[in-house]
Amino acid sequence: MFSTTFAYPEDLAGKGYVIATYYLEADPAVDIVAKAASFAVGQSVGTWLPVPGITPEMQERHTGRVVAIYDVPPLELAPDPPPAGRRSFFVQIAFPEVNFGSQIPMLLTTLLGNDVSTATQLKLVDLALSPSFVAGFGGPKFGIEGLRTALGIPRRPILLNMIKPCTGFGPEVGARFFAESARGGVDIIKDDELLGNTTFSPMLERVRAYTAAAEQVYQEIGHRAVYCPNITDRPERIVENAQRAQELGAGMVMINGVAAGLGMVQAVAEDPSVTIPILSHYAGTGTLTENPRAGISSPLLLGKLTRLAGADAGALGSVYSSYPLLRDKYLRIVHNQTMPLFDLKPTLPCVGGGIHPGNTPRIVEDVGLDVMLGVGGAIQGHPGGAAAGGRAMRQAIDAAVEGVPLAEKARKHPELQAALDLWA
Repeated sequence: MFSTTFAYPEDLAGKGYVIATYYLEADPAVDIVAKAASFAVGQSVGTWLPVPGITPEMQERHTGRVVAIYDVPPLELAPDPPPAGRRSFFVQIAFPEVNFGSQIPMLLTTLLGNDVSTATQLKLVDLALSPSFVAGFGGPKFGIEGLRTALGIPRRPILLNMIKPCTGFGPEVGARFFAESARGGVDIIKDDELLGNTTFSPMLERVRAYTAAAEQVYQEIGHRAVYCPNITDRPERIVENAQRAQELGAGMVMINGVAAGLGMVQAVAEDPSVTIPILSHYAGTGTLTENPRAGISSPLLLGKLTRLAGADAGALGSVYSSYPLLRDKYLRIVHNQTMPLFDLKPTLPCVGGGIHPGNTPRIVEDVGLDVMLGVGGAIQGHPGGAAAGGRAMRQAIDAAVEGVPLAEKARKHPELQAALDLWA
C-alpha cells in the first residue's frame, strides 16, 4: 500500500504529476490517512472492491498518491477526552498527468469527480502544475502585452462597457447603445453575459450592426471602439461563432467560460483560425466556489485554470459591489492570472461589479495599471447619458494614472463631477 498510495512530493517532481490541495473536515473518529488514500485511489485506478485487471504496472503508472496531510491546528497527542466537533485538514494528492492529458474537463473530473465509492466532502483550493503539463496548453494567444498592442493602449487601464439593459432588445437598438458608449471613449463594448445568440437578437446580426456603429463613430470623432460579442452557445457552435464573428469585424469575443466550460475556452483559444482575443466571463462561478467545504476555490478557477484554458482577459467580481468578494480572494485571482507561470502568457484581469469613477483609483491601487475595468450602469446610468458616462470613466482612469485626486480632476470635468456626486 505505501509503495503505490503515498509518496514524498520531492520524489514525484519531474515525473508527470499535478498536485491538488484540498480542504476537508472530518469527525475526530475518522481515519484521515485511510480517507485520503481511498480518495486518491478512487479518483485514479481503484474501486470500492478489488477487481481483476489491476496490475502492478497499472498501479505504478496511474494511481494517485497522497503526498501530504496537514491538520489545522496541528495536533500531536490524542486529547483525553476527545475533542468535540470536527477536525480540519489540508490534504495534498498527486495525480498522474497521463490519466487526463492536456485538457480541463477530464482534469476536473479527476480532481472533483468524487466517485461515490470513495466519496468525501472536500474543496479543491489549489493545484500545483508541472512544466510538462502546462506545456500541453497553448494558453492565452495575446496575453496582456499582445492585447494592449492589438488595442493600441500601451499603459493605462482598459475601459470595457457591458451594454445595459442586459437583454431584450434587437440589433438596431443595441447599435444605438453601442454608438453612444463609443462616443464616450470606451475601448471595448461587449454584450452582457445574459445576451447570447437569440431569436430577437441573432449574434451575427449584432456584429454587423455594432461594427457599422463603431465605424460611424470613428468617422465622427476618430475613436474606434472594439465590439466583443458573446459567442456562448451549444458546444458544437461556439468555435464557429468565433470564426464568423471575426470574419464580420468583431475585434474580440466573449465566452461564458464557467457556464460553457473552460474546455470550450480552450477550444476557441487553440483554433488557429481564431486570431482575435478572448474574454472569459465568470457567470455561474458562485455555484462552484461559495461552499467553504465543497467545490473549487475562485483563485484557482478564475485565475490559474482560466489562464490555462487560454483566456486573454478573465472577468472576476470586485470588492466594491453589493455581492463583494473577499479582498484576499479578489487579489489572489489577479495574482493567479498574472504571475509568471513557466512560458504561459498572463491573462488580463477584468474587474467588474459596482465599478464607477469614484472607486477607479482604488482598483488601480489594488492591482496596478494592467487591468480592464468592466463598467455597466455607471456608463449607461450616468445622468448625462452613456457618452458622458464613458468620458467620466476615462477621466477617472486618467486621474488614477496621473496620481491626481479625483476631486481635483473633477473641477475641470463636469462629467466626472456628476458621477462623483452620485457614486463617490
